[in-house]
Amino acid sequence: MPELPEVQTIIDDLNQTILNKKIKKVDILLSRIVKGTNKSFRDILEKNSFESINRRGKYIIISLKSNEFLVIHLRMTGQIIYEQDNNLIFGGHSDKNNNLNLPNKQTHVIFYFQDGSKLLYNDQRQFGFLEITDKNGVNHLENKLGVEPLSSKFTLSYFKNLLKDKKRNIKAFLLDQKYIAGLGNIYVDESLFLAHILPKRLTNSLKEKEIKNLRWAIKKVLKQAIKYRGTTFNNYKDAHGRTGDFINKLKVYGQENKKCVRCTKGIIKKIRLAGRGTRYCPKCQK
Repeated sequence: MPELPEVQTIIDDLNQTILNKKIKKVDILLSRIVKGTNKSFRDILEKNSFESINRRGKYIIISLKSNEFLVIHLRMTGQIIYEQDNNLIFGGHSDKNNNLNLPNKQTHVIFYFQDGSKLLYNDQRQFGFLEITDKNGVNHLENKLGVEPLSSKFTLSYFKNLLKDKKRNIKAFLLDQKYIAGLGNIYVDESLFLAHILPKRLTNSLKEKEIKNLRWAIKKVLKQAIKYRGTTFNNYKDAHGRTGDFINKLKVYGQENKKCVRCTKGIIKKIRLAGRGTRYCPKCQK
């Protein structure tokens, strides 16, 4: 699933390419991907344009010239692909088949801009969605999500209060979007590894120094992942030849049965925790 760094990378790219381009036409190839009526969706977007693109957790929030908003959630396998002059800017879930013959059977919505460029929404498992909403809808979305981990609000004091009186494993807590928005499986595993904390530790068992280390680790991992354009597991490149290179920085995610790169004594183990595959070093995470 695309997490905060992947979504931020998409937004950074699109803010440089599609703002203020008039939308000529919208094709909806799979009706249920769009919330609300397809006709209303098209009527609002056609002849409209994107004024700004922002992120809240894993949600993409696009401000429209008409003062409405297009909200996109990629869920498990959503992809955003911008195509202009046979160049691609790709973001979201990795497609291991590298199917660049576009549009293809995974393409469900296409935005055609007047300059001939296109924005495609692909989704193999079809769990994601696109929705037009107003300011009240955006506010409702904002309010149901937790703190942004890279914001100034995510202080040590705030984090300690979040954890106070909670009794669940720390992996499940960090995945819960109502507490911290944007974290997913990859970056939770990597953050817990960096902080030397076992994923199955109960939140109320964490000492103050461990909480401090974990907050630092979350910020460090996310900042580094954004710097390297997120994690992708294929050979996609954008128009500038860039890929998601954080895959080369992963310490535990996807490293099961390999020797721990930190302590060199443990073998990375994979278990099922919080409904997700979870990786950790049994030697140096406590």
